[in-house]
Amino acid sequence: MSGELRGGLSVKRWLAALGLVAVAASTLSAQAPGDVVDVEVEPITCWWRSSTSAVRSGEPFTLTLTCQVVEAESTKVVPDQSKLDPAVVQLEPFEVIGGAKAPDMRVPGKRFFQYDYRLRLINEGAFGADVDVPQLQISYRIESQVARGEAVQGRDLNYNLLPISIRLVSIVPEDTMDIREAPAAAFQAVEAREARADMLRLVGTILFGLAGIVLLVMLVSLFRRRRVKSTADSWQVSLGSVASAVQKELAEVRQQSRGGWDDSLVGRALAAARLAATMASGRQVGQIRATASSEPLEGQLLIRGLLGRGGALVSGSITPQNMPDANVASALTTFARARYGRGGALDSSALDEALDTATSTAKQAASAHSWLSDLLKRKKARG
Repeated sequence: MSGELRGGLSVKRWLAALGLVAVAASTLSAQAPGDVVDVEVEPITCWWRSSTSAVRSGEPFTLTLTCQVVEAESTKVVPDQSKLDPAVVQLEPFEVIGGAKAPDMRVPGKRFFQYDYRLRLINEGAFGADVDVPQLQISYRIESQVARGEAVQGRDLNYNLLPISIRLVSIVPEDTMDIREAPAAAFQAVEAREARADMLRLVGTILFGLAGIVLLVMLVSLFRRRRVKSTADSWQVSLGSVASAVQKELAEVRQQSRGGWDDSLVGRALAAARLAATMASGRQVGQIRATASSEPLEGQLLIRGLLGRGGALVSGSITPQNMPDANVASALTTFARARYGRGGALDSSALDEALDTATSTAKQAASAHSWLSDLLKRKKARG
């Protein structure tokens, strides 16, 4: 009887197994070959990895955070990594003393990012105990692509990373003054730094001496050039000095002519007017080296050098016929006729008008040959 019962139960079991196989086969056959089975995937997954499981008090160690996020064509997870930077993240009671971010890695459908944190633990009440790295919360959003290619961002979500434990194994000696204090440098290290400093100081002194020698050579060369040039042209005066002397001469003629014009004043005015017209027209002023006993001839103007030594006798070569300015040409003609004409009374009003024109021309020449104008001309010529 018992054998029959066992046989009946075995048959029933076989029949049940065959029924399950038939149901599974019907289910698989009902599913189309091209159907895609959706598998739920975590949008973000993170984990810790420590360089050690136990540390001494104040001993630095590395804690690595690695995360993987979904990054596909239609869906992308965008985590907030601003709070994960080593300069920002807080992992109390551990002290973050440094760290770095590794370059991201990508595989089809996923992106991996990683941060290395340099930590140390100083806690007098945790000797011989496991200390947990605090739970870290990472904010993220899911960004989806719509039919038009636009990105739609979802609401803010949070991912809570499970903590990891680090064991504090050593006890600080009783005579330790400050466990945060950096270890003292050895004598050899101090001597090496001093030797390097002495070598750098010696190199700097040598380079400074070489720079001084080069500067001295340049100054000597420049001085020699200027000396040769000054020796050859020391007696010549600049056009600015000539213009100033012409203005001074015309001012003296004006003051003395108030009592009446004479041949001497007309000759002086003509010489000064020719110089002013020559500089205004851009022609070259004639210069002859003067001595201590030199006296100007008619048509010349004597300009003494520094402290009355040397200097030059200057004169203008322009005539009314080759003067482009009609007013200046008329003034030169007036002075020339009064000086070299056949006798007769001098026309004071005409001479005064010509003197005004010559004075105005001298002012223009002085402005054109001032030190600022000469400097701008030299810069323009170099450029």
